[in-house]
Amino acid sequence: MSGKNAPTAIIKKSPAAGELFDWLARPENYAENLLTAENAPLRLDPWQKEYLTDNSKFINILKSRRVGGSWAMTLKMFIRSQLSPNYSGTFISLNLEEATGKIEYANKMYESLPPRFRKKRVINARTELAFEDARGRRSTLKSIASRAPRGKGGDVGISELPHCTDQQKIYEGALHVTSRSASHQLTIESTPMGKTGIYFDVCRGAYPLFKRYEIPWWHCSALCADIARAREEAPNLSTRKRVESFGTPSLRAIYASMPEDVFRQESELAFIEAEESAFPAELVRKNCTESFGAHGEAELKFLSLCREPLADDWNWLATNRRGTLSAGFDVGRKKDESVLFILDNTGQKTETRMIVRLAQVDFATQEKTLSEAIRYGVKKLFIDSTGIGLPLAERMERAFGATIAPMHFTAPLKSRMVSALRVLLMDKKIVMPLDRDLLTQLASIRRMVSDSGDVLYRPTAAAGHHADMAWALMLACQTAQDAQPQPFHYEQVTTKKHSWRF
Repeated sequence: MSGKNAPTAIIKKSPAAGELFDWLARPENYAENLLTAENAPLRLDPWQKEYLTDNSKFINILKSRRVGGSWAMTLKMFIRSQLSPNYSGTFISLNLEEATGKIEYANKMYESLPPRFRKKRVINARTELAFEDARGRRSTLKSIASRAPRGKGGDVGISELPHCTDQQKIYEGALHVTSRSASHQLTIESTPMGKTGIYFDVCRGAYPLFKRYEIPWWHCSALCADIARAREEAPNLSTRKRVESFGTPSLRAIYASMPEDVFRQESELAFIEAEESAFPAELVRKNCTESFGAHGEAELKFLSLCREPLADDWNWLATNRRGTLSAGFDVGRKKDESVLFILDNTGQKTETRMIVRLAQVDFATQEKTLSEAIRYGVKKLFIDSTGIGLPLAERMERAFGATIAPMHFTAPLKSRMVSALRVLLMDKKIVMPLDRDLLTQLASIRRMVSDSGDVLYRPTAAAGHHADMAWALMLACQTAQDAQPQPFHYEQVTTKKHSWRF
């Protein structure tokens, strides 16, 4: 049969090896056809596909939380490590925990590959992976915490740059490492943080060589019910209307659980105007270490819990104590967290040893937690006895006597607490984990002056929290002497024209 009405013959054939590998050389094809996530084929959001195929020298991803920014960056560098001989990639993260998380991501990607497409894995460490191809050519992925990269050239991926210690040095170091070849890429991915610093300059276009991606929540299929329509319509809607029209149930729950200003910064890429903080971020970061954890070779032995501690947790505290333990407890009940902050005075410095965050926990559980802390070595416990904390503080004081120091929050007491922590920070006498939540809470506390002239310290209304962790830290920093009002000493000082009293 011939002519225009003749049926079309479709002949299926397997692609030649070369054709298959050429097709898989495209990163989005490689990801969606070779990799799996939770035992299902991997599916990428549109922005992730675009990013994977982007060969720009400098890339910045200004993103919402929970859109998969660090995962996508890890995916891109992992695929390059599998497709390119002699590849070198370095991840830079806020702290050691997040640095090891990148390697865990890459390991899961590797293990989901069909065996025939895997290079040989020759190094599998917490902060490094290395692969060799059939000709012995080695590709490496290394992950470091909050410091500038060094060594031979290669790709660099930085997560949460504005939260890192020495962000300027990290940025400049990454520029040098990626400058050695036109093919080496620098990628920065982060949520916004204040209208200041090198990252804000990158985002506002001060460095035009950067290819800039802006990824709010409505670009992510896990948060948005209809990405295609939302990308067209959402930018012209109010925040509330966007959430109502396109948000998934999980996104709506996030929106309903925080002030709108905070949601706009965390999920809609809004840079909030930086204000004067009682604890400037740079001052706090100088006292933080990115190497922390409960086990292994971390510089700071530190345990963080978001639940009631178990016997093993308390045994860990007793085993890892190096000096005298003191603690602060900020009381919460239904809306706010209760936070127990345990410090370890080693003689030279005061180290953060444990933080326990209890959400919506009854007073009986809080009392049990505090009693166990004392049983396992806390020698002094300062409790917020303001409002709902008073009955708990009184019961603890009756049970443990002078070990308990109830602290009724007043404006003068808060001023002394802030001053005491500032002195420790300025003298570099305290060691804390480089933890995003802790830094954010400390940075949120502002010095304000009331209409009557009193100096007040409180978190900004836009912070969306009561800085419970920060106040628990300041309580833990007190001593029995600090807890009591100190008398002022006046001395007459006379000059030629004036007489001053101090």
